[in-house]
Amino acid sequence: MRRALLLPCLVAVLTAPAPGSMASPATAATADAPGTRRATLLPATVPPPIVVTSTADRTTAAVGERVTIVYSSRIPEGATLKLEALVSPARPEGQSATAGFVLDFEPVEALSVGKEKSSGLVDVRQTVRLAVFVPGETRIPGPVFSYQGPDGATAVVRPPEVTLTVSSRLPADQEPEQVAPKPERPVRIPGRGPWFWGSIVAAVLAVAGFVWWLVKGRKKKAPAAVESAAPPPPPDVELESALAALAARAAALEGDARPFYTELTHATKRFLERHLGQPVLEWTTFETVRRLRETGAEPPREVALPELLTGADRVKFGRAESTRDDAARALENARQLLAWGRVRMAAQAAAEKAAEKAQEKTKARTPIQAAAKPPEKGAAKSRGAEAGR
Repeated sequence: MRRALLLPCLVAVLTAPAPGSMASPATAATADAPGTRRATLLPATVPPPIVVTSTADRTTAAVGERVTIVYSSRIPEGATLKLEALVSPARPEGQSATAGFVLDFEPVEALSVGKEKSSGLVDVRQTVRLAVFVPGETRIPGPVFSYQGPDGATAVVRPPEVTLTVSSRLPADQEPEQVAPKPERPVRIPGRGPWFWGSIVAAVLAVAGFVWWLVKGRKKKAPAAVESAAPPPPPDVELESALAALAARAAALEGDARPFYTELTHATKRFLERHLGQPVLEWTTFETVRRLRETGAEPPREVALPELLTGADRVKFGRAESTRDDAARALENARQLLAWGRVRMAAQAAAEKAAEKAQEKTKARTPIQAAAKPPEKGAAKSRGAEAGR
């Protein structure tokens, strides 16, 4: 909470009243320490037709209770009124300056302006909320407003003070000095019985059993999931099924064609990746064409793989328009790629079978050749020596 602005700050800020204005005495004392000289406010002026009133929502309150005061001013239309400072009352006689503050103001809200009918006056209201912390009768001085009329004349305007009766919260028969704080009591921690420790052990065992059950269940499900996972179809079968699904979408292609070409390029690149054993899905269109050419796995010109990939990139990234005929041509290029891949896969399969047959023939001939091989010279000599003996 923001503390009230005390009166000594106002003495340095406020200016003298404008010449020719009607002065009315209005002074307030600062909350200073006993024995010091109290400063007074400059006289406030209330030029006509200004009317200033002060209204509180209650006249009696307890110490620390919030009180709302509304300061209302009726000024001519075109004039301005600005809150300069709030004023705190003087301390009671005999109270030390270190005993705390008398008032505590809440943050001040903005002025509310309402125009009156057929009078040419404006009703300006300032709402102030505060709390009093000194019991007894407290006179709250009016705040300081700066006024500027439509003709440029200036004045210092102060609403009348408000009197509050503040009651103490202490017992009526005791003084504040007699009320001593209560002594601190030691905190007693009750002993833990066997039921408490038994419940702790039961909870730990239950959690451990639940964790063991989860781990065991996952171990059982893991081999079953591995066994139930079906092997992926061959690359050509996978591409053929993807092209069949895309053909139905190409026949009814309308609006945004980017999803269609995204799935088409993914299906073709996945086919090349599985067939060639290269990370084609990670390559860009330029890298795909260049690396297939470097490795000797580039499809022939009739397949038109570069045209297929670059045309799809124009739609996906360049937001180019695509018709159903364009989509049909892209599918036809993908089918040509599938036909080329199947011919290449068949040739690879035939070459692998031929290599397996040649390897089997080599293994079958090896024992016969070893049996028909002539003995070495050293072995023949040793046999002749044994025959001479």
